[in-house]
Amino acid sequence: MPWIAVALFVMAGHLAAQATTPVEEAQAAIDRNDPQAALNVLQRAEAQDPRNTRIHYLLGVAYGNLAQNASAFRRVSLARHTRDEFERAVELDPNDLDARWALVQYYALAPGYLGGSEQKARQQADEIGKRDASLGKRAFDFLAQKK
Repeated sequence: MPWIAVALFVMAGHLAAQATTPVEEAQAAIDRNDPQAALNVLQRAEAQDPRNTRIHYLLGVAYGNLAQNASAFRRVSLARHTRDEFERAVELDPNDLDARWALVQYYALAPGYLGGSEQKARQQADEIGKRDASLGKRAFDFLAQKK
């Protein structure tokens, strides 16, 4: 009879693994530093749910992580995808502070030809401050340090 308990335990674990959402699966891939796996999951998920803010935010994270190790030519395209996904997340949900914070960092660090802009970074920091004073202060501190 113990084998039945083991079989049920294994089956329950398999069912639980199948019950994860694409967002959870993508986050797990990002956490284990596998942005390509995250991107694959998120692109399918975005096709099914194009207005899901979290999917767009995580797409931005995955593209950004891929860009870090890409060739210079591919890095340009990945950086633009990164920015576009963060902007889409904010467009869908102006209160998405993760996406706004990501845009502060992107705009502050990216060169102008990739959409970097101190003014845009400050605008995002202002919007963050309107929603969360301490995170807004952190955003402005980040910008001050970057200078």
